[in-house]
Amino acid sequence: MSARVITLIILVAIILIYVLYNTQPVEVKFLFWEAKISKALITLGSFLAGIILGLVVAKIDQFRKGRQKRTVQKIGG
Repeated sequence: MSARVITLIILVAIILIYVLYNTQPVEVKFLFWEAKISKALITLGSFLAGIILGLVVAKIDQFRKGRQKRTVQKIGG
């Protein structure tokens, strides 16, 4: 296994341990919206949102670099 996979497994294990120990509900207020949600759901939601946002940013960066590379090849070639 690569170091990246091992790191991801350790990170997920730490988050799951945290989630299992923090199941009590907390009040969440966002603009005009209020709800009581468990800390576990907030943590998992934040973690998943971070992963998705990171993947989107990485894809946008990859797309821009590919576009720049094609532009340079057109001009140079």
